[in-house]
Amino acid sequence: MPYEIRLTDTNGYTVPTAVRYLVPDDQRTATEKELRGLATEDAEQQRTVLLTNAKRFTGVSAQNARTAAARIRATDYKVTATPVG
Repeated sequence: MPYEIRLTDTNGYTVPTAVRYLVPDDQRTATEKELRGLATEDAEQQRTVLLTNAKRFTGVSAQNARTAAARIRATDYKVTATPVG
């Protein structure tokens, strides 16, 4: 049975570069491992954006952006495999 496999970030959003459609059952584990490898890169990108934005903000907004950046962890990303068909 084929699967649709997705990597979702800490907010539950699908990582745009981390979706695989119609993965055969025998490739599921390898594909999940590949997608987990993308979590580190995506988490770093999200942290960078938030910290860059924090530099533009002042007061509470800046602190909120820094706090949000500190909460992003690649280990919190999830891989979901949904059977297709």
